[in-house]
Amino acid sequence: MTTTEELTRLTLAEWGLSPQATAILSREPDILSDLAQDRLLPPFPPGYIPDVVEVLFDDIPYIRCQQGVVTYLRDCRQDYHPAFVEYRFDDEIAVFHMDGEYVVNRIEGVAQVTALQAFLN
Repeated sequence: MTTTEELTRLTLAEWGLSPQATAILSREPDILSDLAQDRLLPPFPPGYIPDVVEVLFDDIPYIRCQQGVVTYLRDCRQDYHPAFVEYRFDDEIAVFHMDGEYVVNRIEGVAQVTALQAFLN
């Protein structure tokens, strides 16, 4: 029988994350479970522009913009470096990264279309 700990290790090994990222996520079973589901979601469509963008540090909201206007901003120590950062578009996960390692990236297509449009202009 496989334990939850073994499933966690197998899942993280499949994702190809660094040992540091694996260690952090293995201590966060609820977040790990959510990320496993989030990784199954399709990418946002090319040209998608969210109405609401939120940025969370270590699962705590720090910035919220609605239609380009900052509606929430939490103070943050200048030397604070969150273990993980999550970007949400219209209440859906868009990007989750840990020190530059992408665990979820649903905006890759949006970014490529934007870069191509800038190049063509």
